[in-house]
Amino acid sequence: MIIKGTRVLITGACGSIGSSLVERMLSLGCVVCAFDQNEDGLFHLDQKYKSNYGDNLKLFIGSVRDNIRLDRALEGVEVVFHCAALKHVYLSEYNPFEAMQTNINGVNNVISASLKAGVNQVIFTSSDKAVNPSSTMGATKLLGERLMTAANHHSGDHSTRFSSVRFGNVLNTNGSVLQIFKNQIKEEKPLTITAENMTRFFITMNQSIDLCLYAANNMIGGEVFVMNMGSCSIIDLAKVISRGKSFEYNVIGEKPG
Repeated sequence: MIIKGTRVLITGACGSIGSSLVERMLSLGCVVCAFDQNEDGLFHLDQKYKSNYGDNLKLFIGSVRDNIRLDRALEGVEVVFHCAALKHVYLSEYNPFEAMQTNINGVNNVISASLKAGVNQVIFTSSDKAVNPSSTMGATKLLGERLMTAANHHSGDHSTRFSSVRFGNVLNTNGSVLQIFKNQIKEEKPLTITAENMTRFFITMNQSIDLCLYAANNMIGGEVFVMNMGSCSIIDLAKVISRGKSFEYNVIGEKPG
């Protein structure tokens, strides 16, 4: 349950989802431990929020691959939002071992450290690509979900509970198709379409943060929370972002994964 004064740890705090969660949790009066290996990103979080929220924002440089650092960061934490991940599908195809280290071993490290620290709740941010995965990234997210669900049965005398939330493509996040289209239009380049019949499930940033909060306030342990999402074809998205004007596009083929 998220209430004023709750001490919250957010892994991947400098990413699109993580930084939005940082902002929402601070606005609710929580003490937010922002955990990320991106030093520059943490500096910018500090610059953006420190003047308004003071000591309610705590900055932790660290990786979810590092158990010792997680143990230190989780001291006194009540709720964890685990957002740290390698999320780009085609990069994970070329770097599967690294994807495993972060998206599977990292999840297991968060589980172990949360049990050790006596955290109340852990919410894992997963992906629609975990469903019947055809990619390395999707497979790692599926295993992350399974680890989270299984953790509820191996927590012994601990009261820590674990659940997952599953997003579609979050609109306008770092590296998303919306940002790619916007940059291509700005530079007057043809839009790059993977396939004309390609569709995606989309969710807005506010909806994704609301889903995380809903999970935290309603979880029993072991659930995978999924929002009813509408699907959209990439061509329709291109038409909308072009504001009805004619546009050129190149079909570049599906990426690996």
